[in-house]
Amino acid sequence: MIVTDHEKLEWDEWRPGVRSRAWATAANGARQIRVAEQILEPGNEAPMHWHYFEENITVIGGRGRFTVDGETVELGPANTVIVPSMAVHGFESIGDEPLHIIAAMGWPINEAYYVDDPFAVHRAGETLNSGQRRRLVPQGG
Repeated sequence: MIVTDHEKLEWDEWRPGVRSRAWATAANGARQIRVAEQILEPGNEAPMHWHYFEENITVIGGRGRFTVDGETVELGPANTVIVPSMAVHGFESIGDEPLHIIAAMGWPINEAYYVDDPFAVHRAGETLNSGQRRRLVPQGG
């Protein structure tokens, strides 16, 4: 049996104003899904990106503006956005409180492809503290 104690997991700062911690990833034994928690301070966002797998994002605090394949909605606590595989999506924290979400993904490694940089991939969860963008080809070519 594998158990993760959420309170003992360290927060990773993905970028200023955005912190995450993964509860279940390939790095700690998950084989088929990834579950993570993320807090975005007001005004911060997850830029437009897509994955090869489905992602479900549940709001547990604050308010967010979510865009999936061009459709935008504002949501608060007790709402879940179901993002189909390969759908271009992003979200931002709106209002005065941080946006607090739980995300479940259909693969234990978070592999994201960004619209603003199509030759980079972000991978997190392969190993502990592995979250970073990597260039697939050299800049400019």
